[in-house]
Amino acid sequence: MEGLKLYPAQSYEVYGLSKNPFEQLASEGISDVESIHVYQEVDMRLQMIISEVIGNKSSIALSIVGPLGMGKTQRLKSIAKAITEKGGKAIYVKVDTNDILKLTRDIFYALKPPKSRTNIFLENLSRKLGFIDRLEKMLTDTREYKSRDIAELLVEQMKKHPYCALLLDELENMNSAKEHEKIQFFEMLRHFISTMPPGCIVAFACIPEAYEEYTKIFPAFFMRLHYEFRLRPMSLDEVFELVKKRLNRVRVRDTDDPIYPFTEEAIRLIHQLGKGNPRQILRLLHYVLSESAKHKFDPIDDYVVTTILEEPKSLEEYLTRIPKDYKDLVEAIVFEFSGGPVSYIQVAKTVKKPGMQVYENLNELVRLGFLIGDMKGNYKVPDYVKKFIEEGQAEGLRGEMVA
Repeated sequence: MEGLKLYPAQSYEVYGLSKNPFEQLASEGISDVESIHVYQEVDMRLQMIISEVIGNKSSIALSIVGPLGMGKTQRLKSIAKAITEKGGKAIYVKVDTNDILKLTRDIFYALKPPKSRTNIFLENLSRKLGFIDRLEKMLTDTREYKSRDIAELLVEQMKKHPYCALLLDELENMNSAKEHEKIQFFEMLRHFISTMPPGCIVAFACIPEAYEEYTKIFPAFFMRLHYEFRLRPMSLDEVFELVKKRLNRVRVRDTDDPIYPFTEEAIRLIHQLGKGNPRQILRLLHYVLSESAKHKFDPIDDYVVTTILEEPKSLEEYLTRIPKDYKDLVEAIVFEFSGGPVSYIQVAKTVKKPGMQVYENLNELVRLGFLIGDMKGNYKVPDYVKKFIEEGQAEGLRGEMVA
C-alpha cells in the first residue's frame, strides 16, 4: 500500500451538518421528497385534478411547460405515484428519441407486466388474436403508422385498469422529427384523449420553445387539453423555505437560525443568480456550501458567494470545475471540436463511450451550467469559454497536458 494517499471526505461538521443537503439536484431521486418539496400553486392545482380523477372517475389531459430544471419531471412522477397508490397503471416514458415508432413502442412496452409463464401464455394468445401482430405491423414503418388504430389499441389496454395515466417527459426531444411524423404522433395522442377511459390522466412535459412549435404544427391537439401549466420561477420566500427544509434534514447540531450557515443576503444573491430556477439554485447552493466548507467560511454571506461564484478567468480554471466523471466529455468538446456545437454522437465516438450514456451526461452538464444545448440536439461551451479557445488557450493547455 506504499504510496497510496487517503484524502479525507468533504466535511461539513464546521456548520453542524452531516453532509451537503443540496447534492441531489433532482428531488424525484429522494425517497421522502414530500418532506422537502416546496409547494407552489401548480402543486395544489395538480392535487385537485388528481382528486377529481380518482374521486369522480374523470378523464383529464394537461401539459406542464417550463425551462430545464423547473420541476416538470417531479410533477409527472407525483401523478404516477398517486395513480399507482390507488391500484392504477401509470405509464411514464422519458422521451429520448425523435423516432415516433420507437416512442410509441416504448409506450406499449411500459404496459407489459414482468414475464411469467402466465404472461407468456397471454402474450401468445394476444398474438393469435391479432393484437400484437397488428401493432407490430403499424410500427415497422411510418407509412404503416395508423394513428387512430394505435390510439384505440392503447385505450383497450388502459381501460383494463381502474385508473391509468400516460405521462410523457421531455417531449422536446421529439422536435427534430419530420413534421408529418410529429403530426402522426400528435394525431394518435389526440384520438387517445378523445376516447380515453374513465379515471385517466394524460400529461406531458416540455420546454417552452418546443411547445410553441408543436402548437403551431398541430393546434387541434392542443385544443383538446383541459389544462396548461406554465411553471414559474421560485420566489425569494420559496427559496428560503427550500434552504430551511434541505438544511434541516442533515443538521446534527441545533441552531437558532434555520438558514445557518447562510445569511439572508447570501440567499437573496443566489436566488437572483439562479433566476428562480430550482435546479440552478440547488446547483449554486451545493457548490457554494462545498467550497465554503473547504475554506471554513463562517457565516456564508453575499461576499463569500460572490467570491466563490466569480466567473473562471481561464480555460484551465473552467476545466478544473467540471465534475471528474464528465471531464473527458468536456475536454473532447474543447480540444477536438473547438468548443462546439457538436452532437452527442460525435462526442460518443471521440471518447469511445455508449451513445445514450454520453447523451445523458451531456444533458446533466447543461443542467449544471457547464454546457449549452440547442434545439437541434447539439452542445457547446458557454460564450466566455469560447473566448478562451479563440484566444488560443486550448492549444497552449493541450501542449501542457501532452508534455
